[in-house]
Amino acid sequence: MRIDHVTIGARDVGQARELLWDRYGFGLAEGGPLHDGTANWVVPFDTPDVQYLEVVVPRDEDAMAAAGIRDGFMERTAAGPAFLTWAVLVEGIEEAARRVAGLLGEDPGLLRGESVRPGGLRLPWAEAAYTASWRKPARPFFLEYGAWPLRRARVPRDLAAARHRTTPSAISALVVGTGGTAPADLDAWLGGADLPVLTEPDAPCGVREVVVETHGGGRIAVRLP
Repeated sequence: MRIDHVTIGARDVGQARELLWDRYGFGLAEGGPLHDGTANWVVPFDTPDVQYLEVVVPRDEDAMAAAGIRDGFMERTAAGPAFLTWAVLVEGIEEAARRVAGLLGEDPGLLRGESVRPGGLRLPWAEAAYTASWRKPARPFFLEYGAWPLRRARVPRDLAAARHRTTPSAISALVVGTGGTAPADLDAWLGGADLPVLTEPDAPCGVREVVVETHGGGRIAVRLP
């Protein structure tokens, strides 16, 4: 298990594009429409692990409502771009889904689909606990990808499209507020996996900071707003 990506929400992609470029030197590459009624762009990282920051904006508010995310999205992005969720990559999505089902006492929503990138490239994925991660954003949702050679082959094109001033290479740590919940809750959610996640129990629930390594050995702490 490892950190895959962190999602940033914005009412308009221009807001996020300007903020990420002006503060951090990060550019964006176009993604595409998502199943939850949003559309996405990515801050691609120069790594074979294909980590990234994701920027999502509203595309179809009815679909967002059906997915159970519209109200939370609008509330969290009212003051500008904000962290929404984070995802961890697993091998064996069914096992992760069974484990979190026991913690939730409900179906974690195991879903399979594919992302369609510009040019028609289709990249399969499976996810679990996506809606639960919106209800309590200190908790990540779980992802498993297929077509890894195609995913890795896409990275140079995304980097060329993003035209970073400062090129990110890895997510080295997260700072996550747990909203008064004990850190043990997050540890149980992750199945005891040793991830570089620091918790702030008294901070609002959700991602507070993403520590990004960059080319040349630099390190940037990304905070929003």
